[in-house]
Amino acid sequence: MAIDARSMKDMILAEGVDLAGIASAEDLLLADPARPPRGLMPTARSVIVMAVAHSLGSVYAPDIRLWTRNKMQTSRLLDQVAEKVGRCLERQGFLTLPVSADKPVEIHKTDPRSGKKLQHTKTLGQLSLKHAAVSAGLGNIGRSNLLITERFGPHVRLGAVITEAPLEADTPRVFDPCPDGCRLCEQACPVGAIRGGAYTVDPCFHFWSWGFDRVPPKRLKDWPGYLKMLLTHTARRDFVVEFGQTLITDVDNCMACMRACPQGSEWKLIRPKVQGG
Repeated sequence: MAIDARSMKDMILAEGVDLAGIASAEDLLLADPARPPRGLMPTARSVIVMAVAHSLGSVYAPDIRLWTRNKMQTSRLLDQVAEKVGRCLERQGFLTLPVSADKPVEIHKTDPRSGKKLQHTKTLGQLSLKHAAVSAGLGNIGRSNLLITERFGPHVRLGAVITEAPLEADTPRVFDPCPDGCRLCEQACPVGAIRGGAYTVDPCFHFWSWGFDRVPPKRLKDWPGYLKMLLTHTARRDFVVEFGQTLITDVDNCMACMRACPQGSEWKLIRPKVQGG
């Protein structure tokens, strides 16, 4: 088969992926701290980015674990397609590296730049898929810190392929993902992680991963309230069983900002009129 941008996108879309774009490995928009694709493959020339839409029914399901299952299936589809694309390109003589839609991630207890101990453990992907998606023309990052696409809003899962193949790069999309005056994600966030147009990762990470509405406090006087919260959770939850389920199904505890976002032309006719928090 011909190895060019159009043929690769057609191949990817034929596999059930909803969106595909290509960015230059040299000019890729980077997150902070930077994880450039040439740090993973020094000879990389292109980054192929793919997106699969979540089931909107799972987004609005009353139990977030139903969405979690859908998240796993979209990740699986992306990883399978990335492997298939990688094999195709390498058979044509181009070194290629599929980047998983989900895991593994780097886990840091110290700042990778300064070496100082972090107050909260951080996780970093080998490549920021949402920044790569912006470079590849799939969407823009919104106030919620999520990638927002014009067709599916924030309801997408991302995967990527880094390759030596010299593929024509797409142009980033020019659109504002957050209309003036829209604060729905900010209002929906249960822990105030989105305020004044800024996103704070620590409260989001603790609520998303554990369901805790507080982060470990810095001040001694705040510890009684934090410990009381932990005791309340311990009384009603079995963390051992939950941890086992998380290992199997990777359960999240929050996606309020995603659910609250009204963006996505594809969903206009089927989006529930009453949006749950």
